[in-house]
Amino acid sequence: MINSIFLFRELRPDTEKAYQKVVNQLLKFYPDKSPQALTKADIVHWRAEVLFRIKPVTWNNYCRHLKSLYNFAIEQNFIKNKDNPFKKMMVREGNTSRKVLDETIFRKIDLLFKSEENLPSRLRPKWFILCLINVLKYTGIRRAQLVKLRIKDINLSRKMICIPSHINKNHKYHEIPIPQILFNDFQKIAEELRRIGDDEDAQFFNVNRFSTTNYRQGEMMSNHQLSHIFYVLSKEISCKVSPHRFRHTLATKLIKNKTSIYDVKRILGHSDLKVTMSYIEEDPEDLRSALDSVY
Repeated sequence: MINSIFLFRELRPDTEKAYQKVVNQLLKFYPDKSPQALTKADIVHWRAEVLFRIKPVTWNNYCRHLKSLYNFAIEQNFIKNKDNPFKKMMVREGNTSRKVLDETIFRKIDLLFKSEENLPSRLRPKWFILCLINVLKYTGIRRAQLVKLRIKDINLSRKMICIPSHINKNHKYHEIPIPQILFNDFQKIAEELRRIGDDEDAQFFNVNRFSTTNYRQGEMMSNHQLSHIFYVLSKEISCKVSPHRFRHTLATKLIKNKTSIYDVKRILGHSDLKVTMSYIEEDPEDLRSALDSVY
């Protein structure tokens, strides 16, 4: 069934991996059951078991993928079921932990990078890792987009990051202006890659082209490698930092700076305003100021 959906829908490799990962979890729990034999009672039993070890948001991700698979299978008559067993199987996610990075964390990052001598090898070269951090901080670009950008996607004359539709989550072409504070970094990377001899299809952000300490020299930088950089950074400053948290932080800061919610939506590249709203965290002090200013 899963191979059929891959064939019919021409999904991206990353999307195929996401579906396969979820299906593997289901098969691990019900190895001997066919898709047609699964009932709502089976799904409820599986849900009860897995919610002991995974978060509700992860379960809901399972549900979305498997519900989509079953809808497709029913629509194409691959199975005889009339009802989707994953319908109405999602759970309340509740309040998630705060995802906005505060100024204390930014100060810790600045302090860590004051000197290169004590930096772990995974956070070198200092100039390039700082560039990665600042690109995420000032543009809110997605991790998956950043690692897939090619030299030809960076338009220095227009000062634009051009995100092709095939690497964008919503399948639409998107542009992010390069903030002035980042422009020199972009120029430096472009010049270094030109000096090395990379062509326009080469990866733009690739620590392996500049690091002299890691074993992946000559390879492309992967999503996992970028995440590991932030795992090491988090350990060094004793605070959780991830590419996605920069995205939430930028959205919240833009709103606090009185930026239109529609402009924030455009910067983040969202199709739905509700998604943009979900990225913005309320500051209790802003609410206090609003109440204090009433009379």
